[in-house]
Amino acid sequence: MMLHKGNALYNVSAWSHDSVYHIHLNHQKRPYNILDTQTMFELDYVLQNFIIDNVSGHNYGWPPTYGYKGVVFSSGKSTFIAGADVKQIAGAYEAPEELIDYTLKKGQGLFNRIEDLKIPTVAIINGLTMGGGLELALACTSRIMVEQEEFVGEEYSPIPKPKLALPEVKLGVVPSWGGTTRLPRIVPPTKAMDIICSGRNVYPKEALKIGLVDKIISSRLAYEEAYNIIKSVDHEMIRESKFLPVETPEWKIGLASKAMKFLVGRKQKKMFGSRDKYPSPYRAIELFKKSLRLTRGGSLDLEREAFIELVKTEESRELVGRFLSGER
Repeated sequence: MMLHKGNALYNVSAWSHDSVYHIHLNHQKRPYNILDTQTMFELDYVLQNFIIDNVSGHNYGWPPTYGYKGVVFSSGKSTFIAGADVKQIAGAYEAPEELIDYTLKKGQGLFNRIEDLKIPTVAIINGLTMGGGLELALACTSRIMVEQEEFVGEEYSPIPKPKLALPEVKLGVVPSWGGTTRLPRIVPPTKAMDIICSGRNVYPKEALKIGLVDKIISSRLAYEEAYNIIKSVDHEMIRESKFLPVETPEWKIGLASKAMKFLVGRKQKKMFGSRDKYPSPYRAIELFKKSLRLTRGGSLDLEREAFIELVKTEESRELVGRFLSGER
């Protein structure tokens, strides 16, 4: 537990070293990290009190050091972040739309603050990184994936196979903390459409090939590599590119969306007997196409709109219920 000005931080710890600030996630009540209400509050608290003021030249935070050169996000678990709290998605079915929109804006705002920092940010990704966890990593300047390592010291310690995903369509919704907006500004847009609209897993080899991660490295070298990236990366160029519309031919996106609709329909027909059993993948395709042509703010607005529309459907309620009851 970390204390600051009477506030107790349980799931997030923070420190500075060699002018680099570290934000370390280690959920105290779960065997994996999850972006529940408490963790989101703690992340925002650390960001607002320890980093933003110091980067802007003030020194209101703790520790009493400013002029940071970068920020590193890491995990104390065998996974980076497993995602958002699915129970909150379940509760959204009957929640007022204004409350859902407010909650989504808070998440988007937190990740925007990470992306808007004037210094580089690096996410050290290990094990599973899903949903909101990947959305946090996408807000960073760079992402490092840690290799799977089965042995720790003299004891056998199995670690989950590294994989990344935005699986929200499998819960009947869409990525709405910036995933739909940021992914096509980092990887080729057609790849981003496939990942978002299928909800499939992305494994290390593919993640490196398409630019979703910048390096795959052993855990013992991860921090050293993060420091090297902070020293050398063109943070301004990367950050600015994530605010703008995506430059890609209309015909290319049109063909990709038709192909994706066909594949989604065929899969749903095979699994459920109907091509239109669940609307979320189709809605994700339309959202994706529109968001490419917008700046960050406009795209984030569309994300929230689509999420609110979908989370109120019986199909989403069914899928979330299955997930929470352990059905796959």
